[in-house]
Amino acid sequence: MAQKTVKMADMGDFIAIKVFQMLNGEKIQILIGYSSYRFVLITDIEPKELTYPEGWYYSKGCFRNKHMSSDGMYWEVPMIKSDGTPWNRIARYCTLYED
Repeated sequence: MAQKTVKMADMGDFIAIKVFQMLNGEKIQILIGYSSYRFVLITDIEPKELTYPEGWYYSKGCFRNKHMSSDGMYWEVPMIKSDGTPWNRIARYCTLYED
């Protein structure tokens, strides 16, 4: 039987944010059940300075995998600064297209 490989972009939000946190150490904190969101990521580091798992990126204030998954399912997790400021107010770019 052939080995099956699962792309990181196909992982759900919880697994992806845990990997994202591990890749960036203490630069990322995970907040569970904030407002109407399941998860929110807290960081004071500019999103383009962070390391992302394969198939995940920053755009529109969120950590996301939109259009990157094999099955069409996508996830978005909002990112805020430690003072509560949403990153979409500050960083109006997409790291998917950044060098």
